[in-house]
Amino acid sequence: MTIISVNHLCRDITRDVALREAFLRDPVGELARYPRASTAAERTALLAGDVGTLYQMGVNAYVMGYLARYGLFGLDVQTYSTRVRASVSPCEPHSMP
Repeated sequence: MTIISVNHLCRDITRDVALREAFLRDPVGELARYPRASTAAERTALLAGDVGTLYQMGVNAYVMGYLARYGLFGLDVQTYSTRVRASVSPCEPHSMP
């Protein structure tokens, strides 16, 4: 799977209420049935709610935020925010000449 498939999953969850409810009931089974292929690393990160890793892999932070909005993969807005922020290195201050 390319990371675009995870982006598509996040988008599809926002558009399809039945799919969203199915993921809430059985995330492992629904992820296995989802028509776009995923790598083992992507599935592991999704199921663990490891949005920091997914963000570092290149998943769009905006669409991934819907996972938290809908309470998928054990996420809520605060947990989502904390995990994504923890995955980003703080900026080094620039020295002025």
